[in-house]
Amino acid sequence: MKKLPLGLKTMLFPEGKQLSYTVSKKIVLARSIVRKPKMLILKDPLDQFDDAEADRIMEFLTDKSNGWSLVVVSQNPAWITKCSRVVTLDQGKLIEDK
Repeated sequence: MKKLPLGLKTMLFPEGKQLSYTVSKKIVLARSIVRKPKMLILKDPLDQFDDAEADRIMEFLTDKSNGWSLVVVSQNPAWITKCSRVVTLDQGKLIEDK
């Protein structure tokens, strides 16, 4: 983000033209959290990130001191250990809630 001349105001184009997918995803995440929302709802927020970067972002998103509730829709098993509640659905039907 710091390397982008316009930072959070960087224009995002359809299909990620001019920016890589992960850079576009970082901009969208940053825009989502900059105003300290009460709730974040994210779908596959870390897909295509390398493991180290995904871990760092996941740690930040799940840090309780941020003060938001986080709802993540993902098939990434790493989220299971970070979340206080995991709901598993299969074709729209509740399979597990723990």
